[in-house]
Amino acid sequence: MSFIGQAEVTIDKKSRLAVPAKFRAALEAGKLGPAWVSMPRGPGVLWMIPEVSFDDLSDQWGDTLIPDADTEAIELLLFSLSEKVEMDATGRVTVPRKHLELTGLDGEVVVVGVKSRLEIHDRAVWLEREKERLARLPELIAKMAARKHQD
Repeated sequence: MSFIGQAEVTIDKKSRLAVPAKFRAALEAGKLGPAWVSMPRGPGVLWMIPEVSFDDLSDQWGDTLIPDADTEAIELLLFSLSEKVEMDATGRVTVPRKHLELTGLDGEVVVVGVKSRLEIHDRAVWLEREKERLARLPELIAKMAARKHQD
């Protein structure tokens, strides 16, 4: 299942985000149940990953009794700052207050579909950087093609 597209919504005063209808329909159709809210890229953006995808991705990460220091630090941050959330009957998700405080998200946001996850961005920042992201597309495609040829 892939999430594709974007939609502008609001996080209300009770920290609730109305999951846009097109993404809500995909979640419900896939019977994906709860999701995890996480901050794997640091402040400024939240990821919402359906539980099924989160479990698959974390299983691929691997596990060891004594991870190297970098892996240990990443796991500590990533997993300690992930929280399970569920949609209510009206399609809203209550985003943990701590996540909103750490990311600086509040009020108007853009929910973006990115394959197996949804990303939540500040609306003004997202719109301000849209042309910059688009301008970088040829460069990123070239990098990915070069990486593919190395494999």
